[in-house]
Order: sequence, then structure tokens, then C-alpha cells
Amino acid sequence: MVILIDTNIMIDSITIRDEESHFSADVITLCAEGKVSGFVAPHSLSNMYYILRKQYADRERRMIIERFTRLLTIVITDSNIIDAALANDDITDFEDAIQYACAESIDADYIVTRNIQDFGNGPVKAVTPEELLELLG
Repeated sequence: MVILIDTNIMIDSITIRDEESHFSADVITLCAEGKVSGFVAPHSLSNMYYILRKQYADRERRMIIERFTRLLTIVITDSNIIDAALANDDITDFEDAIQYACAESIDADYIVTRNIQDFGNGPVKAVTPEELLELLG
């Protein structure tokens, strides 16, 4: 199974913001164990670096990102991805449209996110971490 991990899943897995965050950590563990093929869009890493600035120092954030790049495959993003995102009229948030285009480019089975409503009803289905864990049994 191929999945694209949304930024919020990575952040939840390290900050454990609430009870549901443990599901995000479980999804990352599945990627680390090779039970699913986890991918990440490159802009998610820079977004995560920025979002975590109040909680972690520069060096800590760099180490966090490095750990994720060892667990997840970074989707190659080029003008084709950007063009697909720009042409996607179903997803109004451009960042989410890039995520979706990245997922399509790797033939992902799912986008794992806490914001499933952001990804519309295209061929790549968005699921929550809990839903993915249920699908995997």
C-alpha cells in the first residue's frame, strides 16, 4: 500500500497534541516498519519546520526533519505537479492541491490526513489515521 502523509500527521506524531495523535504516530511506525510505503511532499517538510519553530530550536527541527526523510520517500516535485495542482478546480487550497497532485504522481492508495474534507472526492481518497489503521486491520 502506498500512502502520502500530510503535514499534520507528521506534526501530530511528534507533538502528541491530543488523544488522536497516537494514531498518527502509529501510521508513521507502519512506514518505519515497511508495512506501508510512506511518501511526503517536499513542501510538507518546510511547512513542518516553520510550524514547529515555537516548540523546537533550529537544530532540533532539522533533526526531526532528517528522521522523517529516513522514514518516508520524498515525492519528486516538478512543473508537472504544479501544473496539475493549478488545474485542480476541486481543491481550493493550493497547498492541498499540491499534496493531491503529489499523491496522484506516485499512484498513492490514500492521502493520510486529519483534514479529509480538504481533498475532495478524486481518485486518491483521503483518510484519517484511524481509518487507515482500520483498513489495515
